[in-house]
Amino acid sequence: MLIEPSLTLIVALFVAAGAGWFFGRYRRPASTPQQNDELKEGYFQGLRFLLNEEPDKALEVFLRMVDVDNETVETHFALGNLYRRRGEVERAIRVHENIIARPSLSAAHRMHAKLALAEDYFRAGLFDRAETLFQQLAADSPQRATALRYLVRIYEQQRDWEQAIAAHERLVAIASAEHPTAIAHYHCELAERARTRGDFDGARAHLRRAREAQRNFPRSALVRADVALDMGESELAATLCQRIVELHPKLLALALPRVLRALREKGSAQLEQRFAAWIRPEPSARAELAYAAIVAGLEQEPFVSDCLPDLLREEASLGEIARALAGEPTQLTANQRRDLALALGRVLRRTQRYRCVECGFASASHFWQCPGCRSWDAFAPVALLDLTPGMYQR
Repeated sequence: MLIEPSLTLIVALFVAAGAGWFFGRYRRPASTPQQNDELKEGYFQGLRFLLNEEPDKALEVFLRMVDVDNETVETHFALGNLYRRRGEVERAIRVHENIIARPSLSAAHRMHAKLALAEDYFRAGLFDRAETLFQQLAADSPQRATALRYLVRIYEQQRDWEQAIAAHERLVAIASAEHPTAIAHYHCELAERARTRGDFDGARAHLRRAREAQRNFPRSALVRADVALDMGESELAATLCQRIVELHPKLLALALPRVLRALREKGSAQLEQRFAAWIRPEPSARAELAYAAIVAGLEQEPFVSDCLPDLLREEASLGEIARALAGEPTQLTANQRRDLALALGRVLRRTQRYRCVECGFASASHFWQCPGCRSWDAFAPVALLDLTPGMYQR
């Protein structure tokens, strides 16, 4: 009978780990022949349960068979790690809890067991238990950096941004951070939270800290534009959005709605002139503006209808569809262009317009942190057209 590859690997690793323990037991002068026979029988009984796909029975046998001490602990660690790799976290927890319960372990083995158990809790979603152990390890242990990285991940998932900032600062003091922009995002999260409460001073304070942590940070500028709009500072909001697009052209779809809100709230001729400068005569610029407006839900804006023929001309696939349905794009009436823009909006907002460059997670919505791999600033737009830096400069 053929054995599944994953099970074969488990048995092989178990034999390798167990053999060291087994022969170490035989070399002990205190072990009697009867004890050795019992241990041998128990060991192979556990292996039979593994081969028969009965991991619960195998776990009971191994935990009952072996007393954990400094000579046998590596066998238990191997068992716990194998269970965790297979996704059997509850069994891994039982193994590592059994290790920690033994009073005869060395300090190094106890620290190792705590780290393994904390990782089990984290994998199982038991964040409160994992946090307690990681905090102990982060206080004074060789695993400080690893523990702090896990604490950062826990606080991110719990959206406890103050704790995330504190853990991140402790981490960067002793090791490199996985995501250098993370702390700037934490301050932006706190700024958005303060803004929703109407605490504009608090929001601006957090945004200043975000800019101190990361220069030319687009998210902090977008949140600052929101604060400016809430406070009636539409000119400042438009200036910030203009700057964002100049430095980060791919964020046009996020900046554009804020500019239009500033126009509507203030209605000043200066803002109208500024927005008119965005609609440059180059067909590629007009096409990208139309595309960004459509994916941002602004397809009913008059400028979208004006720029739509450029989008259909620049993007061949869309142009072919439009010609098949309605005729040559340049010959479409205003009503036809408006209807076509509405249809494109319904389609484009259901497609996966953003994709994580780290793990490939795709979504129709933009996220600053990837929901898949939890990376920051990895969610890039999958645009129909290439964005040219400086395209929307004044």
